[in-house]
Amino acid sequence: MLLAVVLAGGGISTGHLAAAALHLLLLSLGVGALALSLAAYTGRRSTAAGVAASVTLAMFLVNGIAPALHGISWLKYLTLFYYYQGHDPLREGAYIPGLLVLVAVTILLTSAAVVLFAHRDLRG
Repeated sequence: MLLAVVLAGGGISTGHLAAAALHLLLLSLGVGALALSLAAYTGRRSTAAGVAASVTLAMFLVNGIAPALHGISWLKYLTLFYYYQGHDPLREGAYIPGLLVLVAVTILLTSAAVVLFAHRDLRG
């Protein structure tokens, strides 16, 4: 990303690029934790991947469409994408409350996966 910014003529600081990368990392970990918890619950990789991908796509669409529709604009707060890009880390830098939400969701879903996996009957 740094090379692309330099080749394009600059304009984005290294700190803001790092903030965007951190936001993206935590979004990815949150989506991965969702897939992990679904896999621990169902025991099926394909189901977990499909449901996680569908939920992620739905969150992306809601985050993009909800702000334009007055009655449902509040739904954007239920998506991980709002906390990933809602405060424009490329322009404003890291948004600590958003990062904390992404970390909390990741920890919660990973903990759920551990509990769900521990209760699966793997003997049969």
